[in-house]
Amino acid sequence: MLGEDVLFQTVDELAPKIQAKQISPIELTESYLQRIRKYSSKLNAFETVTADLARRQARAAETEINGGKYRGPLHGIPYGAKDLFDTAGIRTSWGAVPCRNRVPNTDATVIRRLREAGAVLLGKLAMVEFAGGLGYRFADASASGPCRNPWDPSRWTGGSSAGSGAAVGGGLVAFALGTETWGSILCPSAFCGCTGLRPTYGRVSRAGGMVCSYTFDKVGPIARSAVDCRMILSAIGGPDPDDATASHEPLALDGPVRDPRTIRAALIPLDFAKHGEPEVKHAFDAAVAVLKGLGVRIEPASLPDFPAGDVAGAIITAEALSAFESFFRDGSVKQLKDPYAPYQMEIAQPMTAADLTKAWRMREVLLEKMADFFGKYDVIVTPNFMSVAPPVDGDLNETLDYPDPVGGVGNTCGLPSLAMPTGLGKDGLPVSFQIMGAPFDEATLLNLGEAFQSKTEHHLQHPSLAQTLAS
Repeated sequence: MLGEDVLFQTVDELAPKIQAKQISPIELTESYLQRIRKYSSKLNAFETVTADLARRQARAAETEINGGKYRGPLHGIPYGAKDLFDTAGIRTSWGAVPCRNRVPNTDATVIRRLREAGAVLLGKLAMVEFAGGLGYRFADASASGPCRNPWDPSRWTGGSSAGSGAAVGGGLVAFALGTETWGSILCPSAFCGCTGLRPTYGRVSRAGGMVCSYTFDKVGPIARSAVDCRMILSAIGGPDPDDATASHEPLALDGPVRDPRTIRAALIPLDFAKHGEPEVKHAFDAAVAVLKGLGVRIEPASLPDFPAGDVAGAIITAEALSAFESFFRDGSVKQLKDPYAPYQMEIAQPMTAADLTKAWRMREVLLEKMADFFGKYDVIVTPNFMSVAPPVDGDLNETLDYPDPVGGVGNTCGLPSLAMPTGLGKDGLPVSFQIMGAPFDEATLLNLGEAFQSKTEHHLQHPSLAQTLAS
């Protein structure tokens, strides 16, 4: 079996070795499966392990590669998918007790595209019930129980793509698929020391995926490097006749690499004095220094003065209640783990149709304001979170009680963002920052992310599960 030194390698490192037949897809898959058997239950990372399917796909990949048919950098690479993407004949439970026996007949578009790229599906990753669409206060709001952080199992991995963060951060998969309505790719990436890409709304098809908030949901990778995120987005992005919201905007990920010295960055500071941890602030400042060393022109700036969080909250709430209406009608919402979930209809009752209409109109205004903003700046640079991963048993309203203004704007406008590790903070836990860009400009984010990671090694740090779980 292959050791941690291989299982924590990036896709960019593994792919040429697989192509050159120095690493066998079969052996790589069996090594990940062995690691999953050893550690997954301790982290609650998987909802379903698809060992037989993975072995079949690994054998097929190896046969093709040995026969001279190499499909590309994901060929023979084992991955995991958040358990809201349909997989034909395989349980897809949306993290929710009422759906524990749900078995779809077809694959989601992203699952099919990864299969066509030759990737190997190791299983379905645990998630917060209904992707947090009906709210949650505690990490155990999941049919799988709370996901535990591979850096410290007493800490949370972040939601709602909790299992995706745990699996990548713990070396159980080479990469994972996640989704974000607000924070669910960036958060587990931050807390688990991963590199995560939230693409532009509509960049990746959502066909065959659970709907949480129709105009907010986005699909993206959680991986080990910006290079890996580029490879994965290249495989899963693009238009899809099965998803009317999937954009025809060209991916344009293989064009000329932009010189960092031509990039104008808006530095959006957060209130660390009131809410943050000094270790996180220090790590963020160090990341900014690296970007400046690359020649990026960074200057302090302010986002438009706008209640983006309130607008997002109103629309997400209304869309989620619509998406999960059937569970209220048949009473199965009472089976959810979060005690407040069954009462979300009543909680949201004061919101009127007029309120929602105003929120939609205000969203259009914010889109215009951010278009003007990106006329002056190419990217936004800001901390991802102001603290490290919170205790797994804590009340999230108390442990993460600070505002997220950049997340509010970014998700309301459907903007892409790249989360990257920038060292370790309090208690030796990962710290992260993000670079957010204009719509469909993932190429600039990835180019800058790759340049940053070429000068740092934070993304190569990983926990030793044997030591972590023993202690």
